[in-house]
Amino acid sequence: MIKPLPIDKLRKEVDPASFPFTSTADVPALKMPLGQERVMSALTFGLEIESHGYNIFLLGPPGAGKQTTATTIIEEASKSGEVPNDWLYVYNFKDGEKPLAISLPAGMGGTFRDDVARLVKRLTEEIPKAFAGDEYGKEKADILKNLAEKKSNIFQALEENANQHNFIVQRSAEGLTLTYTIDGKPLSGEDFTKLPEDKQEEINTAREEVQETLAQTINEVKELEKSTQGELRKLDSRVALAAVGHEFEELKAEYRAYSKVLDYLAAIEADVLDNIDKFRNDGSSGPPVPLPFMPQPEGVEEVIKRYRVNLLVDNSELTHSPVVFESNPSHHNLIGRLEHRAQYGAFITDYTMIKAVAFHRANGGYLILNAREVLLNPFSYEALKRVLKDEEIRMEDPGEQYRLISVTSLAPEPIPSKVKVVLLGTPWLYYLLGMHDEDFHKLFKVKGEFEHSMEDNEDNRMSYAYLVSSLSKEEGLLPFSNGALAELVEFGLREADKTSKLSTSFLAITDLVREANHWAIKEGTQMVEERHVERSIDEKIFRSDYLEERIGEMVEEGTILIDTEGAKVGQINGLSVYDMGDYAFGKPTRVTARVFLGKEGVTNIERESELGGPTHNKGVLILQGFFGSRYAQKHPLAFGATLCFEQSYGGVDGDSASSTELYALISALTNLPLRQDIAVTGSVNQMGEVQAIGGVNLKIEGFYKTCKAKGLTGTQGVMIPASNVKNLMLSREVVEAVKAGNFNIYPISTIDEGLELLTGIPAGERSSVGEYPSDSVNGMVIAKMERIVQSWKQVHSD
Repeated sequence: MIKPLPIDKLRKEVDPASFPFTSTADVPALKMPLGQERVMSALTFGLEIESHGYNIFLLGPPGAGKQTTATTIIEEASKSGEVPNDWLYVYNFKDGEKPLAISLPAGMGGTFRDDVARLVKRLTEEIPKAFAGDEYGKEKADILKNLAEKKSNIFQALEENANQHNFIVQRSAEGLTLTYTIDGKPLSGEDFTKLPEDKQEEINTAREEVQETLAQTINEVKELEKSTQGELRKLDSRVALAAVGHEFEELKAEYRAYSKVLDYLAAIEADVLDNIDKFRNDGSSGPPVPLPFMPQPEGVEEVIKRYRVNLLVDNSELTHSPVVFESNPSHHNLIGRLEHRAQYGAFITDYTMIKAVAFHRANGGYLILNAREVLLNPFSYEALKRVLKDEEIRMEDPGEQYRLISVTSLAPEPIPSKVKVVLLGTPWLYYLLGMHDEDFHKLFKVKGEFEHSMEDNEDNRMSYAYLVSSLSKEEGLLPFSNGALAELVEFGLREADKTSKLSTSFLAITDLVREANHWAIKEGTQMVEERHVERSIDEKIFRSDYLEERIGEMVEEGTILIDTEGAKVGQINGLSVYDMGDYAFGKPTRVTARVFLGKEGVTNIERESELGGPTHNKGVLILQGFFGSRYAQKHPLAFGATLCFEQSYGGVDGDSASSTELYALISALTNLPLRQDIAVTGSVNQMGEVQAIGGVNLKIEGFYKTCKAKGLTGTQGVMIPASNVKNLMLSREVVEAVKAGNFNIYPISTIDEGLELLTGIPAGERSSVGEYPSDSVNGMVIAKMERIVQSWKQVHSD
């Protein structure tokens, strides 16, 4: 007969004295991940290798501490990295819609911006002064006087030539005209027609000669004026350069190592000379009156706007490579955005309104992103891949392709990108992307998978202490006594669902630390004790166990039928786990079987009513394989049977009740009653071996609560697979009940062991001739099968 498990197998206790300290106040605040050797290895490799495509995807369940672990390790690795360059955007004087990107060493970007601002200030101050000086006025007057003299001489020569042919030159609104004279008097058109034809012809010939001279004179004057304008421009340039030329030369000397800066300074210098009139500030024209939707004349303020430097990324305060976590990875927050301002009823933008975002700030370092958030934001994933593939940050408006009308906007020069991207996500997302995106494994070649547990050893228990100490320092929490830490470690053993493992669920552990700290503060203690951790666990259960309590009440009232005493045929208590997402609990469920003459085989009512899941249906089919292998070697299975989870109105899945259903089916065939004070869990294979299941602690505790509510008798207990003993981490209440002899846990390896415990009758072993003893359970099953076959033959013979 199977004996109950001893007390020491039901729960693993952690001795507070095993820790080499009395409280975590004596433990250094080391930020260490809980276990995660694979993740550490993946991060170390991925951060060190610089080849293209070796970005990192860290996958693990929610609450595994992916972000904390990644940030801690990456920040440590970044300390050995170089500080990246500053990035600036400046005006493109060749194409204003395509701003130029300039890179300068960290800290020099801000200096250059300030230098250019000072230069512009000097331009607006010194140039007006220079043009207001007497020397400039004198030189300009001399040039204009020279022009006037030359024009006077030219026109005088023209008039003399015209007078020689009896013409005078007159000025009118249409320009210069020639008029013929006789005896000094202008000849009218009417008088001209009265002249003899030969005289008219003579006058016309002379007019043509003088007209040709007039045209030559006009061209000569135009060339002279053009030459004078050139002289004035040279004068303006010389005066302007004399005033501020040294400013440009000083900047060019300071930034001579940066060719793009030199080109930009030269472009500013040329633009200043081209727009020198706007810098004079001579008061010749007042400011224009703004008219909505009308282009305005460009003044000096508009000119100097394009000399501003947009310091996009300022790394002057960094001491190592940047580490950036972007919590909202929208397209604009990843790649870049252009801000706009309202002006005269329209929204306008320029290169100074380009703003740095995640990729800009992380350039030369590391960018950490949540994969789910990236996928939820439209266009973000494709933009992320584009940057990684092209190795440049190109600002684009994703909505441009959806507009009915094309809108002119800026197209900033792309910035070269050198960013190591670390994506955080669940295994489901990782494998989904790998299956459906052909670029995914090309761009994220390093995989790091978080484990849900780690070995229970001294070093890993100390990692819990380091975590508590670090959290206490960061958030100002109370230290933990060694007893409180022992309770926390036991919580980790329970969460790992295996007594040789500790949970690495960062979220669950840190939440428990914070909640225990709350109860300790409320009590007024200076340290978190064991009772505070226990209360935190109990309080969390109380906040979540409403449904469990209601189901318990219905069992106690008899609304849900559960027997915890006596024995019945074809009826047994199975165990189920109700998972509510944030809380799970176990409860017993009545499983029944009925047998009748027929060839339908085993009918699973849950499957027929479409309430059974695929795994549960598979378990029922395995029963048929077991029956056929053990009991139908000489006779066919000539019976029909139904299996049902009574009062179950939701979906049923999993094969952990397959052994339970098998016991009920054998009981129904043999009319042997089964103990109702023992609940059963465990899956079975076709060989009759009982296999491990999940949620064993919850199932045991669920049946214990039911028995406690209906009255403990001392004979009650739970049959579990022997392979689940290593998973036992039962509540102290259940352990105490077992210790007091009020409850029992039975480890079962085979169906035969379970049959003996449930019926009190030996299962029986097959003899050398293949027969079971007639007084054994197996013998009774075969005898029943033979009677059914005979009954079947008799029915059909009649």
